[in-house]
Amino acid sequence: MRQPIIPSEPASPVRKLARALAEVEPWHGTKRLVKFLLELYARPRSMEDRLRSLGVTVGRNVQLQPFIFDERYARLLTIEDDVSIGKGTVIYLSDGALNTVSEDPDPPPVKFGPVRICRGAVVTRDVIILCGVTIGEYAIVGAGSLVTRDVRPGMVAMGVPAREVYSVEQLKKQMYGDKTGRSNSRHFYIYMPNWRQRRRIGMTAEEQDLYYHENFPKHGF
Repeated sequence: MRQPIIPSEPASPVRKLARALAEVEPWHGTKRLVKFLLELYARPRSMEDRLRSLGVTVGRNVQLQPFIFDERYARLLTIEDDVSIGKGTVIYLSDGALNTVSEDPDPPPVKFGPVRICRGAVVTRDVIILCGVTIGEYAIVGAGSLVTRDVRPGMVAMGVPAREVYSVEQLKKQMYGDKTGRSNSRHFYIYMPNWRQRRRIGMTAEEQDLYYHENFPKHGF
C-alpha cells in the first residue's frame, strides 16, 4: 500500500544553518559556526554601546536616533550626558575637499576637527554639523540646519548656515507666553513629559503615540 506523502515543514533558520554547515568540510563548518557565535555575542546591545565600541565618548542618559558620522575618526566625537540627537543628522569629523580637488604636487592638507555636543543639548532631525564645532549646553539646533560654527550654551540656532536667533528662554516665552494667541494659531499643543521623564517612568514610544492620537480629536483632527 502506497504511503501518503506528507509535506515537509518549512526549514527554520536553525535548520538552514545546520544544513549549510553540513555541506562544507566539517572543520570549516565548525570554524564558521564559532565565528558566527562570537559575532552574535560580541554584538553591542544598544546604539550607545556600539558608539563606545568604535571610540566615541558617550555620556549617560542620552537619546540617540540613527545618525551618520565617519566611524574611522570616532575618537573625535564627544556626546555628553542628557544629549538628544535626531534621526538623519550627519556629523563631519574631517574635510578633505581641497586635498581631493587639488592637482598640485604638494596638495593642501586634510582638515580634522573634534565635534562636541555638550550636556543637555538637543540636535533635531536632519542637521549637518561640520568638523570642529561645539554645541553648547542645553542649546537647540533646528531641523535641517547646517552648523558651521559653535553654538553658545542655552541658544537656539537654525538655518543654512545656522545662526543663533534667540535663547531657549526667549523661544519658550514666544511659544507659550500668550495662551490666548496660541489657541488661535496654526498649531496646537499637547502636554507631555519630556523624554527623560518618559524614560524614568517607563513610557514606551507606542504609549506616547497613543496618547497623542487620543488628544488629536480635541483639536479637530
